[in-house]
Amino acid sequence: MFLLGALALGLSALSSAATLTADAGWKEFTFGGPGIASWKDTYSFNINQASTLTVTDAFLSGDIFHVFSGAASLGFTSLPTSFTSQILNDYDAAAASSKWSTGMWTLLAGSYTISGIAIVPFQNGRGALRLDTIASQVSAVPIPAAALLFAPALLGFMGLRRKAKNIIA
Repeated sequence: MFLLGALALGLSALSSAATLTADAGWKEFTFGGPGIASWKDTYSFNINQASTLTVTDAFLSGDIFHVFSGAASLGFTSLPTSFTSQILNDYDAAAASSKWSTGMWTLLAGSYTISGIAIVPFQNGRGALRLDTIASQVSAVPIPAAALLFAPALLGFMGLRRKAKNIIA
């Protein structure tokens, strides 16, 4: 594990740096070569609140990624259930399907440099990553809708209270 971390750090020094912006959608990356291939770019960013980093394969299924934050391993993307499916660059569909390798990590506020290694590449390929603030992932229930959800329960409790008063009296 330490050796892979050192390799990722060394290879990331050779790659170019790109900026990853929260809530801006998918950012495509490429890699090349059989065996173990480093991503061509590293991605640097600062976040002020907890966020989710998602990494997914696409194009031709089968690639698995070892993802790093600096020299520290975040972990591996999932094992794909297919090694021949093709989806091209529909990263939302790839991330939602078990046919493509996908990983998600929660990152706390701070500065990050993300890099990766393709473990099972088909000579070359591409994938994508995205950064989403956790607040943008939570959709609040509007107050009028919430009131409609609680109204039947409130009416039920009022009916029980009235029934209890009649029994006591």
